[in-house]
Amino acid sequence: AVGFEWAITFFAEDVWQERCEELRLYKEANGDCRVLQRYKENKKLGRWVTVMRRYYKEQGKKQNPVWKKRFAQLEAVGFEWEVPVLCPPNEDVWQER
Repeated sequence: AVGFEWAITFFAEDVWQERCEELRLYKEANGDCRVLQRYKENKKLGRWVTVMRRYYKEQGKKQNPVWKKRFAQLEAVGFEWEVPVLCPPNEDVWQER
């Protein structure tokens, strides 16, 4: 039951819109949508971005109109579904985020 309640809250429309706005502001400040999973300035955004990438991989090919709209909304902001790993790690970028 706990996971179910979490899922409802996590994907609720108001939470969705709030995270999309946070992502837009992040991109405005950083030039990309590559929020780290453990982004210390906004841990919720970091976790949400990670879950969205995973959910896209799981649901992306299905024809759910709600998720198609949401995926398109993320893409309009410049969201990347696949993020390359920094190799070797760019320490300056890592420390800034």
